[in-house]
Amino acid sequence: MMDSNEPGSMDILYLLERLEEVLGTGSRVPFTSRTLIDDEECFAIIDQIRLSLPAEIRQARMVISERDALVDEARARADQIIKQAEAEAQERVRDHYVTQQAQAHAADIVEQAERDAAKTRQDADDYVYRALVDLDQQLDNLSTIVRNGLNALQTNRNATDLSAGYGDDPYGRSSGRWGPDDPDSSLE
Repeated sequence: MMDSNEPGSMDILYLLERLEEVLGTGSRVPFTSRTLIDDEECFAIIDQIRLSLPAEIRQARMVISERDALVDEARARADQIIKQAEAEAQERVRDHYVTQQAQAHAADIVEQAERDAAKTRQDADDYVYRALVDLDQQLDNLSTIVRNGLNALQTNRNATDLSAGYGDDPYGRSSGRWGPDDPDSSLE
């Protein structure tokens, strides 16, 4: 409404009510639908309305302007909040996607490492197996060579003993023992 501190301003509604009252209290002209009113008082009220209207219009415009500014500010703030929310949502989606990608990549790395470890264990087991088989064969060969050598020595010894006439002892001893267990032998 009207700011009472503004000079020459009056409440428009009050002035309109006064004008209506002046018009309503006028005297009727007999046998007509016309009314006699105090035209000076009506013109005075209309002048006061004219003086008050610019102030009322200015105040209304100011209120509308303030309202428009508040609406614009609210819209700008709402747009800012929406943009910020969209940016945060995109950030979370991106972070979630990056996290999922990292987890998938980590799972792939772990799976590959487990496959590599299993392959390495299998390769190591195969290598050790082959090495042990080779060693077993070499030991068998060595054992065969040792047995053949012992058999050959035994055969030579028996042949030498028979030809020399020593009997069982190639060194001419009758104990039948050979080597360091013989009490008569000295290794000194």
